[in-house]
Amino acid sequence: MKHLYKLASLLFFILTYHQSLAQLSITFPTTRAVFQRDLSNQASVHVAGVYTEKVERIEVRLVPIPAGGSIGPNDAVDTQWQTLWTYPGNTTSTPSNGYFQGSVTAKGGWYDLKVRAYQNGSLLGQETTLSKVGVGEVFVIAGQSNATGIADPDNTGPSATYDQVSAVGIGYKITENPDPNQPDQWGPWSYSNIKDKVATPEFVHLDATTTLAPFGLSAWCWGALGDLLVQRWRVPVAFFQGGWSGTGSVNWFTSIDPSQDPALNPVFSYPYPKGQPYGNLRVSLNNYASQYGVRAVLLHQGETDNFANTSQETYVSNWNAVITASRSNSGKENLPWVISRASRYFDRTNLSGPSINSPTIISAQNALINPTKQIFAGPATDDIHGPEYRDAVDVHFKGQGLLLLAKAWADALDAANIRSQATPYAALAPARLYPSCLSSTQMRVKGQDGWASYTWVNPLNNNGVNSVASGNSADFTAGTYQLKVSDSKGNVIVSPRIIVPASLGTVTATINGNTPLSAGHTLGLTAADAPYYSWSGPNGYTSAQKSIQLADVSASQTGTYNLMTTNIYGCTATTSKPVQVITSYTSAQSGNWDDPATWTANCPGCIPTSKTNVDLRPTHRVVIKATQNTTAPNP
Repeated sequence: MKHLYKLASLLFFILTYHQSLAQLSITFPTTRAVFQRDLSNQASVHVAGVYTEKVERIEVRLVPIPAGGSIGPNDAVDTQWQTLWTYPGNTTSTPSNGYFQGSVTAKGGWYDLKVRAYQNGSLLGQETTLSKVGVGEVFVIAGQSNATGIADPDNTGPSATYDQVSAVGIGYKITENPDPNQPDQWGPWSYSNIKDKVATPEFVHLDATTTLAPFGLSAWCWGALGDLLVQRWRVPVAFFQGGWSGTGSVNWFTSIDPSQDPALNPVFSYPYPKGQPYGNLRVSLNNYASQYGVRAVLLHQGETDNFANTSQETYVSNWNAVITASRSNSGKENLPWVISRASRYFDRTNLSGPSINSPTIISAQNALINPTKQIFAGPATDDIHGPEYRDAVDVHFKGQGLLLLAKAWADALDAANIRSQATPYAALAPARLYPSCLSSTQMRVKGQDGWASYTWVNPLNNNGVNSVASGNSADFTAGTYQLKVSDSKGNVIVSPRIIVPASLGTVTATINGNTPLSAGHTLGLTAADAPYYSWSGPNGYTSAQKSIQLADVSASQTGTYNLMTTNIYGCTATTSKPVQVITSYTSAQSGNWDDPATWTANCPGCIPTSKTNVDLRPTHRVVIKATQNTTAPNP
């Protein structure tokens, strides 16, 4: 008997669990996403998803994940349950028809995101949870190999220890696969080719071998830096990698214009694709910083300019141009930058080492720093060198050197008071979607107005790179879809996923009611079962209930009552019913007052009330049966 009870309990749990999954699914954000907080330590977290049953209201809650184990210090604050979305009825300004979208404001921290639905004022099923969503710090990295990593499987840098350190693991999805070690194959990485081939973001934990999107090679020092910032700042951190190994300031400057050939690499004389390396930074800002916000660009570059004997004036001019372009191209006119002081590289007279530093390059980097212009001092890294900290030629960091590099970055960010002095940019809201039913197997999805371009993708196909439709709206059969929109600056915003089911179902509309009826009676109209109802009638009457009950009706309620029934995907059916309220009776014969045969009113089964007029013909006699408390009607 106990076994049967346990089996029944298990089956009940499974059925209830799957029911809750069927009711609500969260399609935005994705797990491990981090949104940039503002100077008040908060951010709007945009939430979207789909529902498969009648829902009247959806609530949202962000619940702090307790610190301990792999979860680092966490200052998250419970938002408590609050309304995220309410069914809008027939209005089109709010997403609906199986799809919901809204936002919640949260303090910096690491959260479990929960949603729950209500129907008829009661909780529907169980809550749905998306684990690990963050409000914290987002950084974009720029520079050369000591920023990007070096693609050495024995020198990747350490994984982040804390759970709250995130990155996007897949950047570009191009059909060609160039060899990073063969510059003559780099053509497919030109800015014009890759700018529209950015995968829809999926966050991962920053592990040692994570290739940080869009163009990183490994964790390098950034996982360790993330750990330090989680420890010190008690919020999650995400990194995007927009650098390119080996680049000099001249390569960054000459690649601002993607139509021109950039300068050759100053060390090895190989060419870069058009628009690169600046294109990687531009993609990082236009695609990731736009969607998740950004605190600052972290620049580690200068080693190649040491080798090239770049003058201080040229170095400052090159990077000022890049900083200006990054702000203009992203629409972030005061985008903060943090400049490391780094120059240690090969001695051009002795390529086997040891490395040397360059006071000229360090002076140039110091000249760039101007906190009043949102350009801050990063770490001075040249003194972290030697066989214990760098490779055989004393250029690339390794092992303990990467940990010291991470600490130098963390100390510099604190020394510059980045949290209070660097003004961050918040994430732009995801593009809103407005689905509607075309047929039982096809849905039309309209995008939010006002964007410069619209591209529809299937995120399950080639990571959402391949276009499946264009334009403000598109018609879809079963599948999963997202909309990529862009503004005049080229900032790309990806909508939440919308899931079109194989069948959108059918809906019917019928009305039963007691019409015609006498004035003073109660009008009752009832619709056939459907998820949602929309009634309209005389005198501006509206209702969203299944049944209409209008007491003490008068002539003003006479007219046509229209009904539209809607299923959860927006498929509709309509019908109408004429209602006649009888306000005047004429006797048809002598008889009893409560006998419908006594009256002529084109109202089968009806008799006069105290609210109707009565015309008795001279030859007719009408008998009123008196009962206790009877009030005679007015003849």
